[in-house]
Amino acid sequence: MFIGKGLDSLLDALYHAPYEASGWQEFLNRIVSLSGSRSARILVMNKDADQVFNGVQVNTDASAYQAFVDHYVNLCPWRPGLSTLPPGKFYSSFLDGICDQKTFYRSEFFNDWARHLDIHHGASGTVWQHDGQTIQMFMQRTGGQGHFTRDETNAFNALAPHIRRALRLEAIMHQRKQQQTFLEQQGRFSAMLLVNARGEVVYAAEPARVILREEQGIRLHARKLLLRDKAGQENLDRLLSASFDIGNTHAPVTGGVVPVWRLGRTPLLMQVIPLHPDADSNLVPVPAHAAIYLIDGELETEVDLEKLASLLDLTPAEARIASLISQGEKPADIAVSCQVSIHTVRSQIKSIFTKTEVSTQAQLTKLVRALPVQRQVTLPRTPFLLSSAG
Repeated sequence: MFIGKGLDSLLDALYHAPYEASGWQEFLNRIVSLSGSRSARILVMNKDADQVFNGVQVNTDASAYQAFVDHYVNLCPWRPGLSTLPPGKFYSSFLDGICDQKTFYRSEFFNDWARHLDIHHGASGTVWQHDGQTIQMFMQRTGGQGHFTRDETNAFNALAPHIRRALRLEAIMHQRKQQQTFLEQQGRFSAMLLVNARGEVVYAAEPARVILREEQGIRLHARKLLLRDKAGQENLDRLLSASFDIGNTHAPVTGGVVPVWRLGRTPLLMQVIPLHPDADSNLVPVPAHAAIYLIDGELETEVDLEKLASLLDLTPAEARIASLISQGEKPADIAVSCQVSIHTVRSQIKSIFTKTEVSTQAQLTKLVRALPVQRQVTLPRTPFLLSSAG
């Protein structure tokens, strides 16, 4: 097992996994085939490995997998046994004392879930622990296939360091994507606050300071953000607490929006974005654990076409098209709104791609949104209730 060309193709799939949308599933498909397994899964869990954040699996239908995640994961006799064994290794459920076979067959897990899927044996391990998360991997076999032998378990263990490296690549890429999102948001909204792990505001951009001075529903006291609305305060505290506590037992958050209600006006929105603790210090003016953007619902952003043209060396017409593409407009709709032919639009898009060195509209959209070319436009205030003289 895992020899010759089989190992080469497996390692190729493993190291491509972080870069492809279905990469980890492809890796699991290959390992199932090479190891003669019935199914396989990777679970991303909390620190105590008793709650599943997300995961990847092959050869189990969606309903069975969801039932496993929602209920049976904590009933699986193999999993608690892993907590008593050193991490970083795979163990045979049959040979390594995780759970003897008689106990397994008497378990609720087997009789209510595994029996129907013909799952009798397993090889599993805690392959990585990082940032309050535990990642476990399981290979499963039917009764007819027999248990994983010592040589087969050792082969999994030879693969374990490579799995950890690939997971590390995945974590780095996630961090880079988070940083890119942060930069894009920083380019679109200037009213930014940075908050440390104690919930204290350690940085406030001038537009944010203006909002804090003018708005009655939110204020800064003793470096803490205080909302007049109790439910809003609880929501903000929850988002910040989850952002700071890497060991929390809740699913890791990707941020959220807290509305600050204003009488007769659209609400002020507080967009909370957790920052990776190892984020590049060049991204933020001071070390922080969360960014909060204050977004006025009565303000609308638009692209400064002159600035966009200058930064990307575009003609005015090309800048307008690049702006419309970044807003999700399709070439056919752009042709109608600009009153030109679709051929002209496509020709200009091709010219834009050449000048900006991108090859897709998605790449162009990401580029435009990351540039500091957004400016705010004040919209006329319209009350929620309009009364007419009768």
